[in-house]
Amino acid sequence: LLDMASCTECGRCQSQCPAWHTDKPLSPKLLIMAMRDHALTKVGSDEPIVGSVISPEVLWSCTTCGACVEECPVDIEHIDHIVNMRRFQVLVESEFPSELGGTFRNLEKTGNPWGANRTDRNAWIAECDFPVTVIENEIPEDVEYLFWVGCAGAYEERAKRTTKAVAELLYMSGTTFGVLGQRETCSGDPARRSGNEFLYQILSRENIETLQQTFGARGVKKVVVTCPHCFTTIGRDYKQQGFELQMVHHTQLLNQLIKEGKLKTSPHKSDATLTYHDPCYLGRHNQIYQPPRELLQSTGVEVTEMPRNQDRSFCCGAGGGRMWMEETIGTRINLNRVDEAIATQVQEVAVACPFCRIMVSDGMTARESDIGVLDVAQVLLRNIKG
Repeated sequence: LLDMASCTECGRCQSQCPAWHTDKPLSPKLLIMAMRDHALTKVGSDEPIVGSVISPEVLWSCTTCGACVEECPVDIEHIDHIVNMRRFQVLVESEFPSELGGTFRNLEKTGNPWGANRTDRNAWIAECDFPVTVIENEIPEDVEYLFWVGCAGAYEERAKRTTKAVAELLYMSGTTFGVLGQRETCSGDPARRSGNEFLYQILSRENIETLQQTFGARGVKKVVVTCPHCFTTIGRDYKQQGFELQMVHHTQLLNQLIKEGKLKTSPHKSDATLTYHDPCYLGRHNQIYQPPRELLQSTGVEVTEMPRNQDRSFCCGAGGGRMWMEETIGTRINLNRVDEAIATQVQEVAVACPFCRIMVSDGMTARESDIGVLDVAQVLLRNIKG
């Protein structure tokens, strides 16, 4: 109630919302006002809030990007309210977008949203020309980092290139690491943001048990990850369940390795021009803005910022489970972002999230643009090897 009563109706949240900007029915401001009015009314207060007060289209348009929360001058947590309502719809009413039914089943049966075979989680390793340690039980003493590959990093072709680039860079720097392989399962991010809290609890507990077994009595548990969604879920949400790790995003670790001289770049003037897209779950959710930029600058590439960058970066459209739902209302969010990138007249877009890469790449294809899309790690590897 405090959130609802605090709203000043200034509309700053609405002005930054990617759903509202692309003609979806969701306005964070109007959502909070509707919830407040419903809570304070005496007539019809027993009516269900979703359907009578807030339409399902409003509820499921949210990407949980955090732009509304970032802008709010009174710190209203819009996302928490939306996810809570989604939980009721999924777990009590069993009403949710039909596409999510398949996603939930895939997560339950195979441990990943694509429904891919668990045995294929190791397939990318065969494509590497250097050794990759697969941790079968407890992590060896001489292995410093656990590399959490993630579902996208293991299965999706574009994300697999990032996985291999990060692994090669770690190997080149002399940083010891290992992967869980088939013991890894989805972090639970798609389930939790989509309202299936029960499924999230199952997935997270399975992972926590695996991680506890892997690290054993080791004091400092270091994990490097390429997916900001895994970074947030494992690093922040698992902490709510009493399990804490020392999480680092690959852009942070690679930038650190450059500063320590373990990775040597060639900071010559590059002919390539590039813009960087801030992932919502890396930027707004975790305040990591500079490491990717410092890393890119170390390669000598010319970085042209898009007008909406850092804490005001525009969402790619994949968060909040939207990656697994059809976007049928208004303009596609990824096209809005892609148009902004194209307007910078650069040759490449660098990203630091597998889902951002998918959405931006698909947007470039839809716009018939020849602008390349690649992960920050690939830019770095190209510079070092080139």
